Amino acid sequence: MIRRSLSVSLISIFLLVIGASLAGAADGPLVKLAGLEVTAIGKSYRPDAARVVVQQAHSNSGGNTSARNVGEDDLDWKESGYFQRNRDLGQVFTAERDFRLAAIVLRTGPAEAAVLAGSPGAAVFVQFFEVRGEPRIHDNGTPSGTPATHGFSTNHRCDDYLTGVEYLPWRLVTGGKFPDLPPTRDVQGQPTGNKDGCLAYMRWRFVGEAQPELVKGKRYAFMVGFQSPGPGQGFTLGNANAAGVDAPPSLNDAHDRYHGGWGLRREGDGTVPPSMIPGLQPPDDATKMLQLRRESLFAADDARFRLSPTTVGFPDVDTYRDLEFYLETE
Repeated sequence: MIRRSLSVSLISIFLLVIGASLAGAADGPLVKLAGLEVTAIGKSYRPDAARVVVQQAHSNSGGNTSARNVGEDDLDWKESGYFQRNRDLGQVFTAERDFRLAAIVLRTGPAEAAVLAGSPGAAVFVQFFEVRGEPRIHDNGTPSGTPATHGFSTNHRCDDYLTGVEYLPWRLVTGGKFPDLPPTRDVQGQPTGNKDGCLAYMRWRFVGEAQPELVKGKRYAFMVGFQSPGPGQGFTLGNANAAGVDAPPSLNDAHDRYHGGWGLRREGDGTVPPSMIPGLQPPDDATKMLQLRRESLFAADDARFRLSPTTVGFPDVDTYRDLEFYLETE
């Protein structure tokens, strides 16, 4: 009975995610702009009240919530039966007034995967979405008092996801390079012992026409990641996550650090959940291998940026996560 309930729940997630993706893909042309500049600005950042319009200023003390984009030969096999998927990370926010967005300040995470060896100098992007609808939390059939079907713990919140929202692709800003932060893992994926790349602030600045005009009261989302696959491309982002809190589902309770939005991700080709063939090594069957690799890689060209982000991930979700972020105007 438990296995059957899990299957039904995962199928329902898949259908919801596909529906959201198709809605986003059907909505007009994606505006592409150059004009992104990314710089490291140190270990401390003091928000200027005259410039910062929206912010979420908290991060958990642990965790490796990562954006990554590697090639087919560099995918990391997980013994639970799938390749770790390429991922973009993002955040929904609400414009508190009309303003022109000049920059987003983000912070790398606290743990050893903060900056992988192939990240410095790699091309990165920021994508913006218009967010429509009203979010509703789906408990995935695991209400309070029952264990989650997946996630970093068995707490009932760890597999919750959002419905009722569309993410409409709006603008894609390119031209930036990941800053020259010291890698926290080397080319073999081993810790370097250098913590200078952990908890480091980065300013993702928009130049000229790349600065979007935002309207008071509207919801938007931004998403960041690597433009193209490459070896060792990955970085983590500091965030506050309340998925492990044993409390009723809520996006605006005392445990939620930012009531104006929630975290987002886009993983691989969007298949949720990923196909899984448990084992110490990937399967020998060529057809199965092709499927597993395809699900873990981003689609080519615009198809990737047309794929709707979601709060659903594997193994974790972003429903109760908020990135540490600061939206600056000039």
